[in-house]
Amino acid sequence: MLAPKYESLKYALQSSRFRLCHMYSDLAEPLYDMLFVATKDVWRISTNGHCIYFDPDWLKKLDDIEMDFMLSHIMMHIRLGHIERPPYYYGERHHLAADIVSNARLSTYGWKYVKLSHIGKIRYETLYPAINGLELDSVEAMKYVPFDPSTFTEKERKQFLIDSDQWWNRTDDHGESGIIVLSPEDKDPPGLTYDGPTYGGDFRFRNEKFKRLSSGGSTDTEEIDEKTDSDNRGASGIENILRNLRFENISHLTSSMKGESERQWKYAYAPYLDWKTLLNRFIQEEVYDYSFTPPDRRIQDSGFFLPDYNVYKETVRDVYFMVDTSGSVSDDMLSMAYSEICQALEQFNGALSGLVGFFDTCVHRVSPFYNIADIRKVKPFGGGGTDYSCIFNFINDRNAPHHPASIVVITDGEGIFPDESATGNIPVLWLITGNKKPTFGTCVRIT
Repeated sequence: MLAPKYESLKYALQSSRFRLCHMYSDLAEPLYDMLFVATKDVWRISTNGHCIYFDPDWLKKLDDIEMDFMLSHIMMHIRLGHIERPPYYYGERHHLAADIVSNARLSTYGWKYVKLSHIGKIRYETLYPAINGLELDSVEAMKYVPFDPSTFTEKERKQFLIDSDQWWNRTDDHGESGIIVLSPEDKDPPGLTYDGPTYGGDFRFRNEKFKRLSSGGSTDTEEIDEKTDSDNRGASGIENILRNLRFENISHLTSSMKGESERQWKYAYAPYLDWKTLLNRFIQEEVYDYSFTPPDRRIQDSGFFLPDYNVYKETVRDVYFMVDTSGSVSDDMLSMAYSEICQALEQFNGALSGLVGFFDTCVHRVSPFYNIADIRKVKPFGGGGTDYSCIFNFINDRNAPHHPASIVVITDGEGIFPDESATGNIPVLWLITGNKKPTFGTCVRIT
């Protein structure tokens, strides 16, 4: 029998679970398989993948919007695999990066609050430089979180963290460490209703535009709405430090990023791929009017050596090689990509052509190629997050008379794959060095 003091919490959790399944069923349906465990052995709320642990004294303070947001936030951590972090990513620095990525992903569902009373500031961007969490995974985002919140005072910590990672790796517990308030066996009480719309649809962003350095070197004007929360007007020392890092040192940041963005590649060992088999469906036959191989047989007995007509040659045109240059890709992998492209050109012996380009969150330095010398001339560029959508956006935005015959993406797979509809029915061949599996196209492992 559940103690009376937990009955109201159980009802609040059931109501939130019910609402979220009507709002975002794909994200929230797994909540019906979770155990909700009350314990004082947690800061605010945490999860191990099959249980959600919460401090009952904190949870009872939350209103409906805050409850819905926190459960959505926890489920996004699970969906993105944050709780399965490797040992060297333990700690609050990685957790803050994971929070930013989770919040940014929730913004696509409509959650766009800047601050919630009993939760605090909701961060959607990294801290230095400020990069939207949609462009990063938690490991990449950690590079742009320049401090560890655990080194701060308790008051300062709360400015950055909204939940806890205390239970992320404690998967052996199934509710034994606390009081199970709600379980999958508990049916929803009668009378629960959902009237909509989603709580997350109420935008509360401040009108804030930070200085950004444009490609030409000029800056946009800074526009900040002064009608903000009092704690924003009286920013902490940490916030002032971040502001100085972002704005006063922006030119230094840009110059250093330019140095990091210039990548290197060279010929190196790469697994042998049969490119003629991989690109077989795109092979075309072209007619060459004259050729000495073989010569014209009609006069071969006369002692003259003349070219013959109508020789057919297999060619592959308009193949786009798109090479991942995001921060998770090493120079060794870039060299392997270089070698694979050179192998393809060698196997087709001058009959393969198209474009080679580099991408992270956007496409860089696209250049046509006809031979290996063209590949040697191009220089990789990148180093940010990973967004495969930018490849297809680039192709759709080009004013070219026709689309590529095929797209070959060379990547480590550490990114978000768009819907197949983004390809516009262009065949995609993925050459992947990691263990991720794309959601469409043909995948070849090259590790």
